[in-house]
Amino acid sequence: MSNKLITIQLPNPANFEQETLRFLQEFQFNGPKPSLDHITAVSRYFSRLPYENISKIIKRGQASGTSTFRLPDELTEDHYAWQLGGTCFSLTFFLTGIYTILGYEAQPLICDLNWGKNNHSAVRIISNQQQYLVDPGYLIFTPLPLSRETVRARLSAETGLELRYLPVTESYALYTYRKGQFTRRYQFLDRAVPYTEFAQHWQASFELPGMDDLILTRVDGYEMTFIQGDFVKITSPDQIERFRAVNRAEQLIRDRFGIPLEKVEEARHLLQIRGKE
Repeated sequence: MSNKLITIQLPNPANFEQETLRFLQEFQFNGPKPSLDHITAVSRYFSRLPYENISKIIKRGQASGTSTFRLPDELTEDHYAWQLGGTCFSLTFFLTGIYTILGYEAQPLICDLNWGKNNHSAVRIISNQQQYLVDPGYLIFTPLPLSRETVRARLSAETGLELRYLPVTESYALYTYRKGQFTRRYQFLDRAVPYTEFAQHWQASFELPGMDDLILTRVDGYEMTFIQGDFVKITSPDQIERFRAVNRAEQLIRDRFGIPLEKVEEARHLLQIRGKE
């Protein structure tokens, strides 16, 4: 990794208190806080921000250097205007700040997806002396305890998540399962990452393979919609539907994500330009 990325500085995400209070203005919670129920309710409310790289592709085409980061002020304005969200780094940064403003101890984690190192991020949050994983980029909004015991979160009778501790490497691995078949998604150390290092990996993420095509993911109830280019996968507890169709993908982006097609076309145009460089 290039040394020129090391000196990038980020503000503390808790500095964006005005943006956080505006974003949470419709959030309601009547239970005790601080509490795990409160943490869960906040993360589920946060899930209205979709995972999408349209905004990131557009930002990369407009700016350079540290200004490529979509910080909470820009992220929320884009959401109000265009129903955009962000990718794992911008979502993690914002959610970490929200939890911190609400009085929790929260810090970012850096994870390794199966195809590379330091290419994903998530949030570690502490409540009642217990650490939890919340991952807005991978749509994990129910906190998973970071425990030496295997933790399983069932999504349906045959699907769910499993978090395993690996004693040899002193790390954790996240798996999804469906009908008894387990797939490892990523691995990480239980290590809070300084924001200077987080910024380094965030900046490097603009050149990852995931920036070569449009990617969007959203969960509505127990149904997840995943779009990559013209490929669509809709997963529910009972079935998985897969198909390729540009028009259908665009319709889902407009109808399920609420993102105007003008933003889709803008991002695709920038990808075409970049592909010719």
